[in-house]
Amino acid sequence: MSKKDVFLTILKVAVALTLFVVAIVNYDTLSTLSVSDLTAFTKSVPVIAGVVLGIYFVKALVFVVPASLIYVAVGAIYAGVIADPVMAALTAVGVNLTGILIEVSATYWLGRFLGRDAVYRLLSKRETGRKILEKDLGDKAAVLLAIRAIPAFPIDWISLFYGASGCRFVKYALLSLLGLSWRVILFTIIGDGVFSWIPMDKIILIVICLIPVGVIYYLIKKFVLDPKKKAKAEAAHGEPVEETEEV
Repeated sequence: MSKKDVFLTILKVAVALTLFVVAIVNYDTLSTLSVSDLTAFTKSVPVIAGVVLGIYFVKALVFVVPASLIYVAVGAIYAGVIADPVMAALTAVGVNLTGILIEVSATYWLGRFLGRDAVYRLLSKRETGRKILEKDLGDKAAVLLAIRAIPAFPIDWISLFYGASGCRFVKYALLSLLGLSWRVILFTIIGDGVFSWIPMDKIILIVICLIPVGVIYYLIKKFVLDPKKKAKAEAAHGEPVEETEEV
């Protein structure tokens, strides 16, 4: 191993341990972080935005700041600072979406810096991380978009995983922002009352009801659409067409 490789390995370990110690030592403070208290010293819209974006960056590195806490707080803060409710909502949503982009980007690059082996070892030590590693997430756009849209998947652990796995950054960042945007907007505008509007038990019921729909579509595609497509191809070429396994 070259001196450069040794240095990079030591640096990665030092960064990982530093972030871990900071998160553990300050866990109680970070997990109950009050955005309102941190912005109470000013009524300036840009200054508040700067503080909030800084919080998102810290969240990206220490993993313990609750995301919904920030969404709701930012919405409430700007509602009290900007008289026009529409402008207040738009400003809060814009700041939160920018913050989310900063967060998923910072954790992605942290994962890229630490490397695949280090991140996978880190994930394997936690139950949530093991579940992520067990799933074949791959690099498909639909999979990433779905993972980001479903609240059950932790934002920062997923970001760390995708950074370490080598997913293309621009594709990752845009799909992450798109998938997360719906909950960011709802929490910002409606607040934590969003759960009374869209209760999770109803979402789970909808997902369960969609399962037979997916099964029916698969059967129709397998036994009706695919044979018709094959027959047309054979007719066009005048010879049998071999079936290929879809990837």
